[in-house]
Amino acid sequence: MAFTHQYLLLIFSICILYIYSTQAQLLCNENSNTATTEIANNINTVLTRLVQATSTSGYSVAAFGSGQARVFGLAQCRGDVPPEECSTCIQNIVKEINTTCPNRTDARLWYDRCYIRYNTKNFFGQVDVGYGTYFSNPETVADPETFNEALTALMNQNNDLASRPENKGLGKGQTRLSDSMTIYAASQCIRDLAPSSCRVCLEIAVGDFPTYCANKKGCRVYYNSCYVQYEFYPV
Repeated sequence: MAFTHQYLLLIFSICILYIYSTQAQLLCNENSNTATTEIANNINTVLTRLVQATSTSGYSVAAFGSGQARVFGLAQCRGDVPPEECSTCIQNIVKEINTTCPNRTDARLWYDRCYIRYNTKNFFGQVDVGYGTYFSNPETVADPETFNEALTALMNQNNDLASRPENKGLGKGQTRLSDSMTIYAASQCIRDLAPSSCRVCLEIAVGDFPTYCANKKGCRVYYNSCYVQYEFYPV
């Protein structure tokens, strides 16, 4: 019976980990205007262009239409994602945002490996931390002091890397706490940000760790302009 209990607990933990690690972050702005037929057509045009361009370059922006019906869009894959995987991710994310955010003039969606956003307002190059989403592992670390010291150093290193244009907005790294424990972390900026703006966004996101993920074994903070995460498994 004890074996059965432990086995079921393991299965339950794996299921929680899977849900946690594959969670998509979606925002359909219900306060935005309902899309007119013209705007809806412009959204479709922008999304089509983003799929075509991002699949090969890993990042693209597009705008289409005129006046109040003009639509701005941005899509990108994480800086280390190969083209074939990027193409699949972008195609899937466009399908989902079309299904889950119909008739909205403002929507954005994060996957683990890619991101898409569109709006009738020009958001290009602007730091946007007005809406955040937070996920944390329910388990806590055994030695918070050692953990937080190592995590702070790692995130500072990653943020420096992410703010360098040649790294495509991505900073990744790892640090060992012991022979059996390693922290893996990543920082990602949207690539239309200037290096200084990227750093600002990432510092705000990391600054949320003590509030939403204090001493947790994993955390993800998503904003519209950047995200940060750390885990005890490769990211």
